[in-house]
Amino acid sequence: MIKFLKCVKYGFWGAWLVLLLVALITVSVLNYQTIPTWHQTIPSENFVLHHSDDYQRAAKKSRQSTVKISSRNLKLWNGAATTTGTYFTANKKHYVITVHHGIIGPCWLQSVIYHGEHYSCKEYVKVDVENDYVIIELEASLKGATPIKIPQDLPHGGQWKKSYSILNSIIYTGYPNVIGPLTLRGDVVGYSEEQYLYIFSHAYGGASGSGIFTKEGKYIGYIVAIDVGSTEFGVDVLENIVVVAPAFNVDWNVVIN
Repeated sequence: MIKFLKCVKYGFWGAWLVLLLVALITVSVLNYQTIPTWHQTIPSENFVLHHSDDYQRAAKKSRQSTVKISSRNLKLWNGAATTTGTYFTANKKHYVITVHHGIIGPCWLQSVIYHGEHYSCKEYVKVDVENDYVIIELEASLKGATPIKIPQDLPHGGQWKKSYSILNSIIYTGYPNVIGPLTLRGDVVGYSEEQYLYIFSHAYGGASGSGIFTKEGKYIGYIVAIDVGSTEFGVDVLENIVVVAPAFNVDWNVVIN
């Protein structure tokens, strides 16, 4: 009798183990066959796993601080422009830095856009035509965005030289052709006499103002143009040679002090 009860006991637990195994296999098969929803597929954290942790952190920093800027001027016939900017904080205030050539009207006609939400310009803190940038103070923080911090997220000391070294890898997020945000990789490939960097990547109209980050997450500049060459057939736009203004030419003291 005791032997019989032991057999029943072991048989009972064996049946449970079989059922558990079948359940796990069923769940695994269903998960394998289930197609995720669009919103499950496209979070900002959805990155290829073979990249280094530093690279993924830099990409997230880039995506979460990139904004689209809509600029208008009521006095112009075609008075609208769209560029990209980088959201940052300094001294507990909220700012965006972008290219000057993309700002065509007064502060009250500018709109900073993040994830479909529009935010107002409070004032132009710095307008630099020569170095082609504008620092905009915002009326409020951007919901859901993660600003970079100035000066903490700028290179320091020897990091400046390393950041601009030939073939150093970079990441940027922008709105080329007014679509995006798109995140792209690239490499530093050269310099111009006018103190610009040449990046081998891709850019189109609308990407101007995009913040350039190293794979360590340091903000080192912003896109100002793509190169234009001449051939026997006329002017040729080189979308893969991107011109970048270095961050050390920005007067950060206007927001730090």
